[in-house]
Amino acid sequence: MSNLENTLKQLRLSGLLQTLDVRLQEAVANRLGHAEFLELICQDEINVRQQRLMERRTKAADFRGLKTLEDFDWSFNPAIHRKDIYDLATGNFIRQAKDVLFLGPPGVGKSHLAQAVGYEAIKMNFQVLYRSIFDLVRDFMKDEAFNQQDRTLRCYLKPELLIIDDFGLKQLPKNSGEHLFEVIMRRYENRSTIMTSNRPLEEWGKLLGDVPTAGAILDRFLHHAQVVAINGKSYRVKEAPGGAQETKKSRKPNEPATAEPAS
Repeated sequence: MSNLENTLKQLRLSGLLQTLDVRLQEAVANRLGHAEFLELICQDEINVRQQRLMERRTKAADFRGLKTLEDFDWSFNPAIHRKDIYDLATGNFIRQAKDVLFLGPPGVGKSHLAQAVGYEAIKMNFQVLYRSIFDLVRDFMKDEAFNQQDRTLRCYLKPELLIIDDFGLKQLPKNSGEHLFEVIMRRYENRSTIMTSNRPLEEWGKLLGDVPTAGAILDRFLHHAQVVAINGKSYRVKEAPGGAQETKKSRKPNEPATAEPAS
């Protein structure tokens, strides 16, 4: 076996090597033919390579944290249409180079769902990049100082799916709109982009400090975009220590429970 193991290592068939002993025993026990045995060990190698590719792409996506659709608490905000999210998870919008905007107050699950859709895309062998709007601006401003904007732009144009998170948390630095516009314009009808925002569209100009640029961004981004509007309670408030109890204590006697909008 040592010669065979060395040969497999030289051929970089480590996936096959990992399961070879088990497969040999299985072949003897089930009297598998040569073709059946070869098919099994080749499939083992394919499975290992696919798993490693997915791990590499997940790491390259640079998610804030690994979020999945299975982990999402659908019952907390029942207004979220699960079917719409799972339709996005099929990746059809990526194949059609369309965009998605998750719009709603803080804490309602926009970032979780955006990253979960991105993770599903990785499973389908799409290249994904996750960046907050602050990361994007910082990347361009940093490389602008070193005259390397073209390299940065290529990084943002290459992925089949780009996720830009947290737009609207606070006003952005000067010239931020120009950098965002360049990314959106160049990806328009070529690559898919998901954005999340907790501010109404009419406030984007103020956040960017540039109303005309904000209008140009929205004109292109919304042209083929699906807007997923989410309202409801904040998951972060729910998960905070004593969050649920505080809500109950603050309610007057005999007052019915109502869902308050997140701030």
